Amino acid sequence: MDLRRFTLLPLALLALLGANWVPTVRATAAGGLYPDLRTVVPTQLQLVNAQQRETLRFSNGVANTGPGPWAVRPEPPVRDATTTTTAVQEVRDSGARYRCGAQPQRITECYNVVSEHIAGTFVFHPAHNHWHIGDVALFEIRKGGPSGAIVGPNSIKTTFCLIDWYKLDDNAPRPERTFQDCATSFQGVSAGWVDQYHQALEGQSLDLTGVPDADDYYLVSTSNFAHRFLESDYANNTAWVRFRLYRGSNGNRKVEVTARSPCESPSLCGEQTPNR
Repeated sequence: MDLRRFTLLPLALLALLGANWVPTVRATAAGGLYPDLRTVVPTQLQLVNAQQRETLRFSNGVANTGPGPWAVRPEPPVRDATTTTTAVQEVRDSGARYRCGAQPQRITECYNVVSEHIAGTFVFHPAHNHWHIGDVALFEIRKGGPSGAIVGPNSIKTTFCLIDWYKLDDNAPRPERTFQDCATSFQGVSAGWVDQYHQALEGQSLDLTGVPDADDYYLVSTSNFAHRFLESDYANNTAWVRFRLYRGSNGNRKVEVTARSPCESPSLCGEQTPNR
């Protein structure tokens, strides 16, 4: 289906339908540049034993390999919100930093918004003291294969604060980030950039307590799993690692990565990614 052929419903009407409703009517986006959201292969798997619980912690990244930015604004602005606000995705005609007509003097490059799309809800995250958007990623542990049976309760939808963290082409943080603030304004990931969450951060974990030893477990991560965000390709959003769960010589349980999903660049393979 060509998402660009349809006309956007009024935002007020969509808001009345509820944050969990995913519209089938899409925005007109002639000349718009869509993002392409890709999951970086999860890295830094670590089994943490604490208070008789075994927790698998891991780092996860979402890359944008499309021609356009993944740009989401709060509506109303967060300065006027309390604990939630609507998330509106903008489809733009360029990856410029400033909107045309609002750019500083002597700046000629700018973008126009060609369409808008309600993409969920921003929720204030007290632990991080900023705003997160829902349904960004789905974390699962499966057995026997990437599409095998889910292990226990290990299927978790997670929220993110979306920013430009490092560039895909050289894995380096850069000062020219467009999206860098989860407290006051737009969130998103520019074309050619990655947002990454380190395994030490809250939410980067799944529970392996009581899961038996085996060598065919899969940690599966899927970005934009509910298709709430418009993008050019929904079929390339999943990455996985296979791992074995075993007991070491000291009797403690350990985890070892034994394989990973195909990835076409060092950055998408999760190599040498800077911690957030």
